[in-house]
Amino acid sequence: MKTKKIYVLAFATVLLCSCNNFFDIVPDDIPSIDNAFANRAMLQKSLFTCYSYLPDPTDPFYYPAYHTHKGEFSYSISEHFQNLPSPQISKGNQNTSSPLLSYWSGSNGGSSMFQALRFCNIFLENAHVPQDISEFERTQWIAEVKFLKAYYHFFLLQLYGPIPIVKENLPMSASPEEMRVYREPVDDCIDYIVQLCDEAAPDLPLVIANTTEELGRITRPIALAIKAKALTWKASPLFNGNPYYAQWVDKRGIKLISDTPDNGKWENAAIALREAIDVAHAAGHALYEYNKNMNSNTINMNDSLLHLMTIRKGVTERWNTGVIWSSTESFTQGKGGLSSKPPLGNMQRDLCAVLYAQDATLMMGYAPAAFEMAELYYSKNGIPIDEDKDYSYENIYKPRIAGDEHRFFIAKGQETAGLNFDREYRFYASLGFDRGYYELSAGTNNQGLSFAPYLRLRAGEAANLCNFIGYYVKKLVSFESRTSMGNVSNNYVGDNYRFPLLRLADLYLMYSEALNEVKSSPDEEVYYWIDLVRENAGLRGVVESWQNHSNNPDSPKDKNDMREIIQQERLIELSFEGQRFWDVRRWHKADQWFKDTPKCWNYNGKTVNDYYTLLNFEEPSKFSEKDYLWPLSTNDLRINNNLVQTYGW
Repeated sequence: MKTKKIYVLAFATVLLCSCNNFFDIVPDDIPSIDNAFANRAMLQKSLFTCYSYLPDPTDPFYYPAYHTHKGEFSYSISEHFQNLPSPQISKGNQNTSSPLLSYWSGSNGGSSMFQALRFCNIFLENAHVPQDISEFERTQWIAEVKFLKAYYHFFLLQLYGPIPIVKENLPMSASPEEMRVYREPVDDCIDYIVQLCDEAAPDLPLVIANTTEELGRITRPIALAIKAKALTWKASPLFNGNPYYAQWVDKRGIKLISDTPDNGKWENAAIALREAIDVAHAAGHALYEYNKNMNSNTINMNDSLLHLMTIRKGVTERWNTGVIWSSTESFTQGKGGLSSKPPLGNMQRDLCAVLYAQDATLMMGYAPAAFEMAELYYSKNGIPIDEDKDYSYENIYKPRIAGDEHRFFIAKGQETAGLNFDREYRFYASLGFDRGYYELSAGTNNQGLSFAPYLRLRAGEAANLCNFIGYYVKKLVSFESRTSMGNVSNNYVGDNYRFPLLRLADLYLMYSEALNEVKSSPDEEVYYWIDLVRENAGLRGVVESWQNHSNNPDSPKDKNDMREIIQQERLIELSFEGQRFWDVRRWHKADQWFKDTPKCWNYNGKTVNDYYTLLNFEEPSKFSEKDYLWPLSTNDLRINNNLVQTYGW
């Protein structure tokens, strides 16, 4: 009994340190396992504690997908941001003595996923104990925790590659040698993740029935989607035949990442992706389309503005049909640990454009979009701007006067860069720029027919006060958010939505990618899934767009070219949603995408010609081959000498 009490005391101690959100409810004063799981209420508290370790995608500086590189977001006020873990990683300061954002040991801004796995195992070992719970409910909760185990393993694998597989907790009586676990081969890790998802899926609900209390809980579509994602990682170049890891073996002599390509892994990924899509459809998920009649401020919107709303609201509309899984964290709460500037770390406030001089006092707009993102989006013809024969690519950095045909996106008669003209709807839905409109519901008094004011980013103007790049992120800022409206007494009010972790468009594009890899050459099935996403964004299909407008009209017919097209489509469609960080890694292209020197317009320029002078903003992200996977600390290696360091570190 003594061992049991020690085991539970450790359990309770960590539980009591983990309160983060409404899922994170923990039992008080737990003397033993028997009491910890004495009844349904206690079991539910333990379930919510297992949920509480989900990494928080709304924290801009302590979630790895945002500021650890400079190709998507920027951070304009270096004195406040530069010393935080994420920017330090982008500077090449990740290290082995004290790793930044360590989700392995739970230090320097990271939270320990192994701690999360311990609690999941404790739950599974004791879920049978309470007698005042229906077997149906018990079975569902067990399935939820099995999925959480899978997801925590998957999150670790994406960061570290080979990891220990934590099937069950070791007893307190385990010998020191039994506790010295090994990193297991990546393929074995993914197979275990798949196994857990397969075990969980049949016992998970297709949809959440109790939407008042249980939104955010795991469903069958979520489990099958993460299974499919894990298999896609298994098939992708980082882990499938990567010669860089050919010599990486553990102390048993076992190779940890295969250097032999296996196209059969893509076939397995494609099968899993189609299953996930079919189940998502059965659950009622569909690509989101905005209904302008649902909001009194949007009734008069024309088709162009409706496309913009479909794209923005597809992310910011709570629990919409296009979202399979959302975070339960608020997107308006202050996070990031910036005690000197409390509003900073509120991610939506950090992104929201400064429309009025009074907005600057509200600490808005400190996290602009990277300049490279403005160049990434397609032309209005749905192809890259540097290969659109009808696009004036040679003039993208020269100012141009907006005419009547651009009046819904750019203030008529105003001058802005050629780069901002004749672009696809996702460009205008995702980015705010000098002399462009930044649509908020508070900025219209004619039910969405037009918006005011437009952004003014030149030196001495309102929006320039916090933005040194020239582009704001619009996509993640809810249309319902409100700024000062030019009144110093007004406060910023951000609309509280739930950030999407997984959208249906993500699965469609990933399925198109997998099919392209499986087939000898692209065909109608490959095109079908990417074209669904493009149509939802107001674009023609891939084949039609390239044939009519590209200098390389046959690109979609070539497997390698089609791979590039799909990848760019993913980078555009999922921009700013925390997906780019993971995608460019699994594609083994992070060194390519992160190598460019960050650029900006001349934020000291007051005249049109002075402002539209392209400058280098700062040094590019420091990224080398070893940075694809993060290191373990030397202390972890000292404690467990069966572990090997991540290759290259």
